[in-house]
Amino acid sequence: MENTMSVATALDNMFYEKNGKHMDEMRMHKLMYFAQRESLMYNNEPLFDAIFYGWKYGPVLKEVRSEFKKKSGFEGSLNLQSQVSKYTRGLLRRVFNRYGSLSPWKLSALSHEEFSWKMARSGLYYEDNGNIALSLAAMKVDAQREPMNRK
Repeated sequence: MENTMSVATALDNMFYEKNGKHMDEMRMHKLMYFAQRESLMYNNEPLFDAIFYGWKYGPVLKEVRSEFKKKSGFEGSLNLQSQVSKYTRGLLRRVFNRYGSLSPWKLSALSHEEFSWKMARSGLYYEDNGNIALSLAAMKVDAQREPMNRK
């Protein structure tokens, strides 16, 4: 299992290489969610052990949120990309190629279609952030519903 912040940094590095700037917070949370779902889809195991919460704009990782609150995103963070496995870099590249160019709001809309997010939002008003964890079992349902596209 990978370190959550190493995975986030690897994604940020990919975004920086392509766009010349660091990733915004909303995009980061959604790409991390899709990376986790991709790992569940192909390996039936989570990529990292952090827990997603069903916030109003989609799944959120509190560890990543905390990093964004401490400083301006991942600017100045150590290059931890080499600390994820070659397999993980490939998985992240597939996720990035598929979702990385979508706007944060489009990613948010996609995440709102996920069964796991809907389950964590059950009984909440739209404007409530909520503090209910996304179930790993529900995320596996989302992974099974996603067609496997190996590119």
